[in-house]
Amino acid sequence: MEPVETLANEFDQAVRNVTISGVKRDRASAAHTEVRALLEADPELCSWGIDSILIGSYARQTARYPGKDVDVFLRFNGLSVRHDPEEVYNAVERVLVAEYGLKDRDIEGRVTRQARSLKVDFPDPDDDLSDNSFSIDAVPAVRWGEHWGIPNRDRDLWNSEEKRWIKTNPVKFADDTNSLAVATWSATVGTINAYRPVVRLLRQIRHVHFGDERPGGLFTEVAGYYAWKNHLVTGTTWAELLTSTMEQVAKRFEKCAEDGLADPVLGTPMKPDLDSWQWSAAADKLDHLSERARQALDSERCRAAKMWRDILGTNDRGQVLPLPDGCDANGFPVGAVTAVGAVGSNDPRGFARLPCPTRRDM
Repeated sequence: MEPVETLANEFDQAVRNVTISGVKRDRASAAHTEVRALLEADPELCSWGIDSILIGSYARQTARYPGKDVDVFLRFNGLSVRHDPEEVYNAVERVLVAEYGLKDRDIEGRVTRQARSLKVDFPDPDDDLSDNSFSIDAVPAVRWGEHWGIPNRDRDLWNSEEKRWIKTNPVKFADDTNSLAVATWSATVGTINAYRPVVRLLRQIRHVHFGDERPGGLFTEVAGYYAWKNHLVTGTTWAELLTSTMEQVAKRFEKCAEDGLADPVLGTPMKPDLDSWQWSAAADKLDHLSERARQALDSERCRAAKMWRDILGTNDRGQVLPLPDGCDANGFPVGAVTAVGAVGSNDPRGFARLPCPTRRDM
């Protein structure tokens, strides 16, 4: 059996290219610490037992670069679903607007009202267009048994005692993600636990090829979580593990066309609902991409790199997968370029233009 082409060095760099690090990571950490300290110092919120924690892909360490949004979960231990979400929301808004200003009202305001959360912008002070800009999303939550309730996106339902809060538990999902990532049976590449990096690569692929189409990044990650949790993913390298994960997520999407995607903690269908055609379309697209990835594993090095670069696309750092030494961007060995082709010939690669025969040669 011939060995597969896994582009080990190039994938090591691809993993780094989709990982939030450096200045962006440090600024995000400082910002969410600042927002949480501000809210936890407010007397009214303190009286409600506020206890904030990082959630979302940042908390799970599955966020792909550049990671524009950081979610902060505001747990109010002294409140329950008996309390009014509007009162809780307004109290959080009061504190944030007093410090950062309301975007719709103040020229330099940085707080934006959202359906059930408040977003605080943290632009790069040196460059408004920098990829170091991001936002903090503050989400209020109240006790709901062993889980939590967050405000319904539909504010018209905030007056309904049965529907005003939505049950969730992102903290438990973060804990379960960590348990999966460090489990003794969970795959590693070298000394690195592979689950989180593979999910970041998977979310990058979804972003490049799905854009604003659904399912979104969280749904895609949850489908990947099930594939790994159920020991369905195989391989020992980044390329093999990512290919297998893509294949399994495509299969999961196809099944979701009938039953939806179950919340990994609650077991209930995740919201918002997707139409069956959306699941099927996503399954078909990801299945096609996984077929290309499987072909890349069986291809020559330069050709494999070209296929993977098309699959992984770009982010603010450029091409996610770098070119291997000795390969060009079209998937050919550099040495295969003819002298004529090297200076811009439009002839097909590998064919040099022959001189026309003179009349004397005929």
